[in-house]
Amino acid sequence: MNCEIVAKAPVHPTEDLDKVIEALSNVFDYDDILIAEESVTVNGNTSCLFPFKEFLEKRQIRDTARKIILKGWDEESKTINLNLSKQAAFAGMINLVDDDLSPLGEIEVKITTTDVEEFANWLCAH
Repeated sequence: MNCEIVAKAPVHPTEDLDKVIEALSNVFDYDDILIAEESVTVNGNTSCLFPFKEFLEKRQIRDTARKIILKGWDEESKTINLNLSKQAAFAGMINLVDDDLSPLGEIEVKITTTDVEEFANWLCAH
């Protein structure tokens, strides 16, 4: 199973850049990082998601994650769009959110894969 991951977090003037980078590092084992004035973007492949997968197993929220993954699937672009709480990620947790809950914004995750079912089965396996 192969996929590409891009996760982007906004950095607001009131935020500490190092904390935003730490939030992303807590959730993803990324290959590359791009630090811009107003955002931090990380990207990688399937192995980037191992911490994410482990957290879903430990917290036993795989069924919920699977529903959100399937809901976020865009068949035309072959992309899954997810939002994660930046504050939860900083605390070393994963909180999948449907809408922006924080005035600081959420981590926007785009996962490109050719087979959403295979991906969901791998990430949310019991």
